[in-house]
Amino acid sequence: MYQFLHFLLALVVILALAWLVSFDRRNVRIRYVIQLIVIEIALAFFFLHAESGLFVIQYVSGFFESLLKYAAEGTNFVFGGMGEKGLAFIFLGVLCPIIFISALIGILQHWRILPVIIRVVGTLLSKVNGMGKLESFNAVSSLILGQSENFIAYKDILGKMSRNRMYTMA
Repeated sequence: MYQFLHFLLALVVILALAWLVSFDRRNVRIRYVIQLIVIEIALAFFFLHAESGLFVIQYVSGFFESLLKYAAEGTNFVFGGMGEKGLAFIFLGVLCPIIFISALIGILQHWRILPVIIRVVGTLLSKVNGMGKLESFNAVSSLILGQSENFIAYKDILGKMSRNRMYTMA
């Protein structure tokens, strides 16, 4: 019961803060906000409590663990076992895998695999939440690529956007 009350309090605080900093409070579409909260709660319950949801999480986790193992093997190959000796832990254990994953993301973008995935998921999200396709594309792109690489995904459109849409992208 305590966890449920904690969840409700956190939800109310976040919604209140979002309402306070909203630029145009009269045009907030409450239906979409409630709809997305219900979807988020359903997905959280599915991924945390259903057998198939836990399987999906374990599968995705295993995939990324294998990617990190490949990165560790590549780092070990290039730097000759320095990581096993405890030398330059931050560089070898943290920065090199980030470089590997960033290169992989770059390859997937160059082959136009990631943009297609982002566009499809963004279009589905825009149908659910009622936002424009560009805003949904931004949300999914930021989720997949991260905030720093996000602007690379739509760099060609930035010069043509209105000021209000730029606020949404930031």
